[in-house]
Amino acid sequence: MSENIKNTIEDLQVELQKHEEEVVSTKRLINQLCAHAKMPSMYPDSELEVNTVAVNVQRNSFFGRPLTTCVRDYLEMRKRAKLGAASLNDIFDALKAGGYDLQTVSAKGELDQKRGVAISLGKNSVTFIRLPTDDWGLLEWYPNVRERKKKAGENGHGDKNSSEERVVDELPAAVPLPTTPANTHEPEDLLPRAEKWVETM
Repeated sequence: MSENIKNTIEDLQVELQKHEEEVVSTKRLINQLCAHAKMPSMYPDSELEVNTVAVNVQRNSFFGRPLTTCVRDYLEMRKRAKLGAASLNDIFDALKAGGYDLQTVSAKGELDQKRGVAISLGKNSVTFIRLPTDDWGLLEWYPNVRERKKKAGENGHGDKNSSEERVVDELPAAVPLPTTPANTHEPEDLLPRAEKWVETM
């Protein structure tokens, strides 16, 4: 399949997604009017759900492929669809829709699998970035952030040492422990002086 045809299909899928959302919105409005008129709803709840995957991923397109490649491809699809960054749930649903073997991330269930995907994305800070909204995007989309990370990397251990020095500077100064001089005199015997003082009374 040529790249042009693939991109055209993805664009049409985005348009289809928008139409589906409009249909669902209309169905919800009809049900609300039915409730207001004390009539039974015309559409069941199952028809009022929109596919959580904003970009329709081709079935089995992620099977046997590395996690990083799959997530990158999905995010690039979203960018072409003018959707941009994605939530962890969207990424997870896209991986499932594309046939990615999530058992390779964790065999303990979806919660641990989502956590594993998030950890993998977080470790690959050269490719992915977590936004303040908790969405995930590609670092290359944010050139200013990428440039700062690049400069920090070029500084190497210098930045790390400077950071450690700043932490040390913020620590309170150590209080010196009392020390005993090496050459100390024996404490003075005060008994003779006390006896002499008594005799004068």
